[in-house]
Amino acid sequence: MDGKGSASASGSALPTVDLNVLLGRRTLNKFLETENSFDNNKITPIYQRIFRSLIGAISELESRGITRGYLQPHQIMVGGPCVEFMKAWPLPRPEEDNPTAPTYRKEFDSLVRKILGERDFSNLELNHFLHITASAASGQESLFNFRQLQWHPILLSSAELPQLVYDLFLHLDMKGTSSWKEDFRQMIQRDVEVRDTVLGVDYFSDVYNLEGPQYYEENALGAFLYSANAISDVNGYIRKAFKQYMKDEEKGMELMTVEQIFDVLISFFPHMLIDVYDFLVKKGLPIDDVL
Repeated sequence: MDGKGSASASGSALPTVDLNVLLGRRTLNKFLETENSFDNNKITPIYQRIFRSLIGAISELESRGITRGYLQPHQIMVGGPCVEFMKAWPLPRPEEDNPTAPTYRKEFDSLVRKILGERDFSNLELNHFLHITASAASGQESLFNFRQLQWHPILLSSAELPQLVYDLFLHLDMKGTSSWKEDFRQMIQRDVEVRDTVLGVDYFSDVYNLEGPQYYEENALGAFLYSANAISDVNGYIRKAFKQYMKDEEKGMELMTVEQIFDVLISFFPHMLIDVYDFLVKKGLPIDDVL
């Protein structure tokens, strides 16, 4: 081999490998360029997991007395092998409080508004979520357990939403004090037309008629109790109708999925999810003990 060839060979270098690219990691600002945050007026599962993991990271920092620092999109890494395991975390990992920086709660509020806030449609859960992040950022919610934001309805999947309502009902019914219904009534003061909303709707009427107005009050508590029972019982009344009223060729009709039942309930009671979440927070219940 001549000298020229040797120089050429010794001068070549192996291509550098970006480990983050190899592992499918990107900074959030790069992620925002290609991934939409909304689909059919709902936050996509990827962004739900990004926000939930950031809330978890902020909560962990606060538990160590680190409440101030920066949380800009170029300082946040996003990655995971698939949507179910998608996570986000701040870079670099803070080891101490930065007294000259804004609070992480304020930074998080700015971040979610940048990503979610500018919308042309009305969304009760989103407006409620932004109200809470703003209150936390302003210091009005200084005692608020920031980690509970991970279970806000806007960040839950379609399977988790009915689970939140039904599992809370079971938890309170079995482990709550005898006064929990009065607590709900006092903490969540909202008038709701329960009877006139559900009567006349196939199968949903049957759920109401089993207990009647003495159980389902015309308020947020009544809507919550009715919804929990409907999640459990609607398909039972459909099965009964299969037996009694339908022809043999119609008995193959599919039952409603829990998600379909819940979609009907939310159309009945648009504020129900917000009310249930507010009760959990005001009551100081650890949501991960309920779900």
